[in-house]
Amino acid sequence: MKKKILLMAFLLPLFVSCTSVSSYTPRVPYPGIPDDPGGGEGGGGGPDIPEEYNMTVNFYLNYSNSDEPYYTMEWYSLVPLGSCPDEAKLDSVTPPDPLYPNFLGYSEYPSSIDDSHLWNFETDSKQSNILSLYGIWVSD
Repeated sequence: MKKKILLMAFLLPLFVSCTSVSSYTPRVPYPGIPDDPGGGEGGGGGPDIPEEYNMTVNFYLNYSNSDEPYYTMEWYSLVPLGSCPDEAKLDSVTPPDPLYPNFLGYSEYPSSIDDSHLWNFETDSKQSNILSLYGIWVSD
């Protein structure tokens, strides 16, 4: 009987400590969203901004022409681009296929056939070293 009481006295604090709920909130999130994305070369503006770019964004004319990117830029992982870079805009580019003359936008999904999966430059972000965005072209 003494062994059972001694064992209970020893194990009770372990059970209590295992059932308590604790949460951890990091003091400085990484990589945070900078106050002014795109302002300044290479980031490094504050504790929430990574010191260096840590992601390559490749823009392709479309999936069929994905051997070489149309435009490449460096950016921050998990930080929205804010807007489509002027160099990557395809509105004035000759369509790669005359049957699909209308440029809808960019998508991470190369087989997208409508605007349901278009990349939202204001809100979309990705945690990766490389982000590939493909031009989506549709017919009239």
